[in-house]
Amino acid sequence: MLQLFLGSIIYNKRREMNFTQIELANDICTQNTISKIEKHNIAPTVNILIKICLKLGLTLNDVFSDFSNDSSAKEESILDEIERDVLLDRITDIDERMSKLEGKLSNNDMKQYELIKGVVDFWNDNLDVSLFDLDKVLQFTKSSMDDIYTLLAYLFKGLNYLKEKHNDRAQYYFQMIDDAAEKGPKVSNASDLEIIFICKTLAEAYNEMKLFEEALNFSRSGLKYAQKKHVSYFLDELNYQAAMAIKNGNGKEASYDDYYKLAFYLAKANNNDSLLAKMNLQ
Repeated sequence: MLQLFLGSIIYNKRREMNFTQIELANDICTQNTISKIEKHNIAPTVNILIKICLKLGLTLNDVFSDFSNDSSAKEESILDEIERDVLLDRITDIDERMSKLEGKLSNNDMKQYELIKGVVDFWNDNLDVSLFDLDKVLQFTKSSMDDIYTLLAYLFKGLNYLKEKHNDRAQYYFQMIDDAAEKGPKVSNASDLEIIFICKTLAEAYNEMKLFEEALNFSRSGLKYAQKKHVSYFLDELNYQAAMAIKNGNGKEASYDDYYKLAFYLAKANNNDSLLAKMNLQ
């Protein structure tokens, strides 16, 4: 299915840009490889896919988004749309969108609603208010570890304390998520974005706390999950955090260059200017 989808996207975009297979393959791979990809015989490696995307002006979201959509799933709710934007740190009109939902939500929706409020307050540096909102999330979930909103509430409580330089308190909440991941509870209400966001964010937090083994573990977990689910959320960030964990840890793994180069090419393909700026400082 993935080969069929990618082959069609690449074929259509190549024809739109009037590239021959040889022209597209130049400095990337062989013409025969392009032919096999377009005929749905093989799926490209990540390195080849990134270079093809850059040459054709595609982002990885362009080539994965339709594939990762579940056509049988219910239409995304307004709350789900808002949560997605908030986790992606797109909060410019969130207050207006949230105000339209007041008085229209069920009790089951309130944990997600309070989670969104807590995250927005965190992004806006209203840390005390954020912690209060997140505690309300835990009241609604009863701190059940098989509820994604419990895990997200713990994550942002930890981030609040990390921002205040209370690393011991941050580690307490991060460890609860880590323990839950090791036990492997079934989190039935989690989306792919939420799972990968947790992995990416914990990897970044652990790197900041100089816990490089934990950072590498969560980076790799996120990359493995994304590959399994064929989604492209935070691939550039996950590769970058893996590279930093290796560089600042034992620094001996040969895979450092692979992670770093992938992070760079993915950031370019996704127009992730903030990550590119960060990498230029290394």
